[in-house]
Amino acid sequence: MEKRPLSPKLFERFLADQSNAKELEQLFNYFGEADQQELEKLIQKGFEQETELNVAAEDERLAQIHAGLSDKLFAKPEKPILKVLKSGRFMRIAAAILVIVSGTLLLTRFLNSSNGIVPGSAKAVLSLGGKESVSAGRKDTVLYRSKGVTVSTKADGTMVFMAVNADSAEASKLNTLNTPNGGEYRVTLSDGSEVMLNAGSKLSFPTDFRGSERKVYVEGEAFFKVAKNPLKPFIVNVSGNEIKVLGTQFNVSSYPEDEGTQTTLLEGSIRFTNGNGDQVVLKPDQQVISHHGKLDLQNVSAEDFNAWTKGEFLFNDVPLSTVMQKLARWYNVEVDVKSIPQKNLYLKISRKADIDEVLDAIATATDYRLKIKENKIVFKE
Repeated sequence: MEKRPLSPKLFERFLADQSNAKELEQLFNYFGEADQQELEKLIQKGFEQETELNVAAEDERLAQIHAGLSDKLFAKPEKPILKVLKSGRFMRIAAAILVIVSGTLLLTRFLNSSNGIVPGSAKAVLSLGGKESVSAGRKDTVLYRSKGVTVSTKADGTMVFMAVNADSAEASKLNTLNTPNGGEYRVTLSDGSEVMLNAGSKLSFPTDFRGSERKVYVEGEAFFKVAKNPLKPFIVNVSGNEIKVLGTQFNVSSYPEDEGTQTTLLEGSIRFTNGNGDQVVLKPDQQVISHHGKLDLQNVSAEDFNAWTKGEFLFNDVPLSTVMQKLARWYNVEVDVKSIPQKNLYLKISRKADIDEVLDAIATATDYRLKIKENKIVFKE
């Protein structure tokens, strides 16, 4: 007989200690048959819906739930769950699975992660017209609706701006989407163009594009998939440089610690103009770096530079210092760039990987030993 998937509502009721006898029986039967991969997916869903709770207030309740469930499953109750992370929801999930699959490698993996450091996820803060700020995550909800403008988010971590007959005041508002370190987010602008922001980045844009051009401003790193409109060019302003397109896909990176602005074309054509007025037209698989008033054009594999939008780190002969800066932003940790050896790295690994797994892979590729100390990546001699 084919195993039926677990209803998310059943698990949510279990975490809230609201399950009845029949629901508990269904849950225990499921956990008894589920393999490690299924349990990992279940825990991950809990992470994506995570809410901040008061850990101190949850301790006593967690101990009661744990002891009660242990009495049902074991002859003697196990020790109460220790405070391992700041997230009360994480603790409830860990406690629940621990009772059912006590001592498994699955829990060891999550409870023993380096100082609670986890990969980045879909999160951002939207400032509407420089006034109202709202947090955005993975949830189907309407953030704002007024005078023909609707701003909503989806469960996949995407924000959508829609402007239908919006009045001029609403249309001209300049909005800002900020992703913190440890965050990323996608937004569909009112013209249908799609932008994905990497960690520690910022996108400023009007609610609706009026006039003869579509202009936005970027800090950090972003991938653009621009909706075609020959009559209204799309312009990206980044660090005093200007990228002009009609309809294309490209990646731009310009963090304060970067050596210049790096723009890589995946599809279509763009014109890059620096602050001095110097211009260059890019073709697919070309990259231009603007640094100290000069433009450096080179042929590259564009896929290497937008791999992050597909959930991967892809470093192809990249300086180790650059690699560590990217990891620091994604995992929201610190790194002493000056102590990093001068060496280039070849590495491909998932952005969902644990920080320990990533550091182990780097150690294998470079023969350097790395560790996490007080939320900082340290190179050991």
